[in-house]
Formats: sequence, structure tokens, C-alpha cells
Amino acid sequence: MKKKLFTLVLMALFVLPAYADTLFLMKPVVKEIDKSDADKITSAIESAVTSNYNTITYRDLSKGKINKLGKCGMKAECWVEKAEDEDFQYVLLSLVAMNEDEEVKVRFVLISLEDEDVIEDNSKVYDDVDSVSEKRLNSQVKKTLASVAGSLKGKKNSELEKRMKKEEEREAREEAARKKKLEEERKKREAELERQKREEERLEKERKRKEKLQEERQRKAEEAELARLEKERERREAEKKKERASKKQSLKNNAEKLERGRELVLEMCAQGKYNAAIKAIVKVSETKCECEEDAKVLALKTQLLNFNKVREQILKGVEVKDASLILDNIEAAKALDESIVPGGTEFSQKVDKYAAVGYLARGREMEKADKYIEANEAYEKCLEIDPDKTECSEWMDQKDKVVKKIYDKAAVMKNFNPTKAKELLRSILKLVTAENDFYKKAEADLQQLEY
Repeated sequence: MKKKLFTLVLMALFVLPAYADTLFLMKPVVKEIDKSDADKITSAIESAVTSNYNTITYRDLSKGKINKLGKCGMKAECWVEKAEDEDFQYVLLSLVAMNEDEEVKVRFVLISLEDEDVIEDNSKVYDDVDSVSEKRLNSQVKKTLASVAGSLKGKKNSELEKRMKKEEEREAREEAARKKKLEEERKKREAELERQKREEERLEKERKRKEKLQEERQRKAEEAELARLEKERERREAEKKKERASKKQSLKNNAEKLERGRELVLEMCAQGKYNAAIKAIVKVSETKCECEEDAKVLALKTQLLNFNKVREQILKGVEVKDASLILDNIEAAKALDESIVPGGTEFSQKVDKYAAVGYLARGREMEKADKYIEANEAYEKCLEIDPDKTECSEWMDQKDKVVKKIYDKAAVMKNFNPTKAKELLRSILKLVTAENDFYKKAEADLQQLEY
């Protein structure tokens, strides 16, 4: 224990000067570095300065004084003014900052209060936080303070100087070895990057080659598909052309068939074969030629169907002796018949007989309804159309009997239905002439009933 104490005393005698200047170490400014790493670097800077130089630090002054001095920054005049009462001749400022590549820059600025100027500004960039060691900081501090080291340390022990020189040489060798290693690693990284670049270029070239081959194959496939589609289009076009030609010929043949069929139907109509003609026209209309003949066949079909409808009404009227069914359709049937066959068919030759039957039926209907004037008109029309119609001629020949029958019925109705009696008496005046005895009787009775 005594031996260690003696050694420390000797080192103090040799290292510390009798009349040394004092250095003030301001608190290092640390930016963009984690607190634990910042504290570590700050401690290393303080150790590197205080262990080798006559130093007072920011820890030795009051907080208020430190805040006051901290405002001076690198302005030497400000330091001279603010620190005129302090016992130090030099100020060492330090800045530690990390850039975006995670490199650490350490900057030392030495201000001389006597010269009122910055006398040293030393910066160094370290690869990372871990490379900022106390030894390396010690070397940087030494270079920064080299110009004032004598005044801060006094006379140095030669052995200590030798040891420090050897230590510097050793550190220089270590630094050179470290830089060499870093250079080798850099070259290795660059070589690896170059290899990766060449590999990427090779892969890119291979990709483009494959892409080009794929595009060529796709182009050929598309050309083949287009050729196939064109061939298919030509084939379909040829088929369509053939179909159109076939259809055209078929339509032409159909037109001839329709014309022949229509003529045949007209012949049947002329012969009075209406039912057969209708069946035939329906069958013929199923054939199409997409020409004018289609419209002719359709028109004939419509005429025949309409004609057949009214013809059937007339025939039914003849069968059941219904005047309305006969007379309401006779003109339409005749017009349709003549439009189908110019001059009319067999039906037109029989239409007068059908009309005569209609008027005969109407005459009998009117006679039953005591409408003798209308009945007389119907019988007259019947004879006008068909003079050989005996039923109608009998009415005309037996008119006196009919008039007597009417007069007797009026005589019965005088007492209980004079209006009806008058109507019957007036009809007698219309049916016979004034020379007829019943005309005179009817006229006298009417005068009696009216007065």
C-alpha cells in the first residue's frame, strides 16, 4: 500500500507542472445518440482530458454559471467576457453527432481566452458508436491540445514521454491494422456487390431472353390462331354463300310452286270446290318465296277464308230459313266471290236463288209478326229476283184471302185493342187498291175508330 502511494506521488511530481495553465472542459453536446451510448462517450471524453491535463470541468461550476457560459458557443469574445473571473485560460468544446449512416462524428474546438480566438478545430468520423473508444478519443484530444499541451502539463518526464510515444505508435499501428481490415472488408463487400450485380445482370438478361422467347411463341401462336380463324371465316363464308345460293334457288322454285298452287286454287274456286280450295290455299301458304307471290297467296287465303265464313252463314240461313243470316251476308259474299274470280264463281250464279230464299223467309217472319206491309214487300222482292218462286207467287195470287184474314183479325180487336186494329186496317189500305171491297171496309172502320 505504501509502495503504491509512493508511485502516485512520483507521477504527480513528474506529470503535473509547477506553474501550469488550466483547461475548462465544457459539457459535450450529444445529438441523435441513445442516452446510454451518449453517457458512455461523454465519460470517455472527460477521462481522456482530465487524466492528462490540468483541467476543471463543467461539474466544478454552478449550474447558473454553466448556463451563462453555454450561451457563448464558439464565440471567443463572449468567453473572454463571461469567464474573466474564472481561473482557466483555455476552453475545450466538444460535439458528438450521428449521421443517417450511423457514423459518429466527434468534433473538438479549442478556444484561447488570452488570444480571444479559436486556435484549434479538430473533427473525426468514427464508423459506429462502438468504435468511439477511450483510447481513440485520447488520441484525438491529444492532437487537438498539441499546441498547448506544454502549458497545460508543464515539463514532462522523458520516460513517460517515451511510453506515451510508444503507446501512440502502438495505437497508430492498431489504427492502421483496423483501417486495413476495414478496407479489406470494404473491398470484400464491393466484390460481393459486384458479383451480385453481375448475377442480377445475368438473371435480368436471362429473364429478357425467356420473355422474348415467350413473346415470340405467343406471337406465332396468335398468328396461327388468326390464320385458323381466317380459314374458318372463309369456310363459313363459303357455306353461307352456298346456303344463299341454295336458298335463292329454293325461293325461286317456291315462287313457281306458289304461282302454280294459287292458279290451282283459283280453278277450284271457279268450279265451286270451296272447301278443297281453302285446304289447298292453307297448304300452299306454308311455302315461302320471300317475293311478291307470298303477298298474293296471303291475300287469296284471306279472301277465301272471309268468303267461306260469309258463305257458310248464308248456307246456314238457307237451311234454317233465317232471313238475317242470308240477306246480311249476301252482298259481302258476292263481292268477295267476284274479287277472287273475275265475273264470279259458281256461287255467284246461285246467289239470286239464295237471296230469294232470304226474302221468302223474311216475308213469312213479317207475316207472323202481323207486319203485312213488310211481308208484302219481301214477297215482291222475292218474285223480282226469282219469278219462279212459287211460295212467293202464292202470296201474291191469294192476296184477297190474306186481306180478308187481316180484316177479320182487325174486327176482333176493335173492342179490346183498337190501336192494333187500326194498324191492321191501315195495312189493308197499303196492300190493295181503292176498288177492292176490303179497302172500302177498312177505310170506313178506320174513320169510325178515329172519331
